[in-house]
Amino acid sequence: MDKVAIILPVYNVITYLPSMIEALYKSTNFPFKLIIVDGFSTDGTEKYIDNLFHEKDNVEYYQIKRKGLVNAINYGIKKAGKMDIYLTQADVIHFNLFGRDWLQDMYDQACKKNVGIVVGIMGGGISGKDFIDGFQWAGTWNTYLPKRTLKKVGLFDESFGPGDDIDYSYRVELAGLKGIICNFWVQHHRLTEHGDSDDGKKIKRMGKLFKKKWGIK
Repeated sequence: MDKVAIILPVYNVITYLPSMIEALYKSTNFPFKLIIVDGFSTDGTEKYIDNLFHEKDNVEYYQIKRKGLVNAINYGIKKAGKMDIYLTQADVIHFNLFGRDWLQDMYDQACKKNVGIVVGIMGGGISGKDFIDGFQWAGTWNTYLPKRTLKKVGLFDESFGPGDDIDYSYRVELAGLKGIICNFWVQHHRLTEHGDSDDGKKIKRMGKLFKKKWGIK
């Protein structure tokens, strides 16, 4: 039985998607369902997924109107139902180092009392002064959320982007749930066009929104 829904939002990332999915399946034997949420890619993604269906029996594929990464994540969470979820992205490579099954490790950590979020090394960061200076947050490319968290905290706030992961991590803390860092890492940000010249301005706008939302001076 599938215990975890791995949510993978995609849009025109066929250059990276096959190697990402191949590495994913090679890196864990823990039972999971892969939920791919596609914003109607035009680069051959649908054909690739059709072929994947013939190889794997644990894949669900949905095409939705593009409304941003956070919207796609929330869509995947809804499709996951009552399962725990793990968030990843198409420019991530997972590794099975020294025979350790990272997804099993994350699941084991998430089963501990009062744990609300589990993240791997290189799976988040420390917030700067635009949000909460020094706050440890978990990113949407290497984070495990048990169903207790989803039930208590809910979906991601689609007002944010970037900053959605900082906001969610803060909500987990406010809910009285603990965060744990797992000793494994991923290769992330292989997408050369990931950033843009407006990123700094976006972060400042999202920081102001975050502080207004939570009454932070």
